Amino acid sequence: MRLTVLLVVIIATGAGCTSQPPQIAIEGQYANLSPLFIGAGSVFFEVRNDGGSDAMVRATVAVPNAVVEFHDVRDSRMVRVEKIPVPSRSVVDLKPGGQHLMIFNLPKTTKEGSEIVLTLTFERSGEMQVPVRFIK
Repeated sequence: MRLTVLLVVIIATGAGCTSQPPQIAIEGQYANLSPLFIGAGSVFFEVRNDGGSDAMVRATVAVPNAVVEFHDVRDSRMVRVEKIPVPSRSVVDLKPGGQHLMIFNLPKTTKEGSEIVLTLTFERSGEMQVPVRFIK
């Protein structure tokens, strides 16, 4: 009997340690060209997670020499951050004045209507490709 109780406790405790997998979806993506810096743009979208926690840890774009960075606004200043946490069962809104992606070294031919494909990398969910159009 003691062995049965011990096994039930071990199984129940172990089951609580595993979290469910994230269920990531990207919605409402768009980009704006910077009015101040030639060759720079901001990218905005929602990260919807209907599962366990995750974090966006990398973003790239297939444009030669382009650099993508995660940014946030703190104390009215834009700062670079290493990753963007995506909590369990949440929506993370990357928006103007808050968390967003910055792309630097865009070609001079990038204009309103241009489209790029971002590759977003998440700690647990892996890579996702997301088309993004530049709007006014």
